[in-house]
This record gives sequence, structure tokens and C-alpha cells, in this order.
Amino acid sequence: MGSIVYLLDTTVFIDVSRGSQTVIDWLMARADEPETIATSVVAVAEYFSGLPRDKRDQAREYLSAFNVLPVTFEDAVRAGEIRWDCARKGITIAVADALHGAIAVRRGLTVVTSNPAHFPFAPTLDPRKGGRP
Repeated sequence: MGSIVYLLDTTVFIDVSRGSQTVIDWLMARADEPETIATSVVAVAEYFSGLPRDKRDQAREYLSAFNVLPVTFEDAVRAGEIRWDCARKGITIAVADALHGAIAVRRGLTVVTSNPAHFPFAPTLDPRKGGRP
């Protein structure tokens, strides 16, 4: 049994809901090792914030199948540090991205996202490109 390697960003769930075959294929290639994939409460909240009411029950069922990581106190501290460090470099990082990314950084995970520019402080992988960084 493996350990968590990948932290799925909101963009993955958006891409799946839009039928992106490349992203679906990337996820399906990991179906034999579901324990290597997780998401965070931040990504779940972001996804639901843009989801119409009639899609929520289906999304709740789908997302509940994933390992969903919480935001800990240490993650929150790290997210604040990330935002501070990035701001000093002229880079604006959204609180949600800083929190999600901090979860990945503290656990040594790779953020799976189609928006790697949102995570300049963490290792990323773009599933739209077939999983290349």
C-alpha cells in the first residue's frame, strides 16, 4: 500500500466535470493506487463555490471517494509565510492557493493542477499535459 503522492487542485475536478479526457485518463491511470491521491478541504470548498445546486449531490458523492486532507494550524502558518515570501517577490498568491499549497509543501506532495503558476512555491504536475510538470 502506497502513501499519498499527489494533491489534486480544484482545476482537476473542474476538468473532469467538463469531460477533459486527458485529465480523466491521468486519474484512471492511478485507479489501482487510490491511496496515492488526495485533495484538500480547500479544493472541495473552491469547487463547491462554483457549482450549481443541481450538481452538488453528484459532486459530494464523487469527492467523498477521495482522501480529503484538513488544514492544520501548521498548514495555516505555512500558508501565511508563503504569501509573505511571495509578496516580497512581487507575486500575489490567493489565500486558498496558499493554504492548498501549504498542505502539499508540508507533506512533500506534488500539486496536480492545470494552473501551475498559482503554486510557484510547490512542485506541480499538469494533468492536461498528460502529467508532465
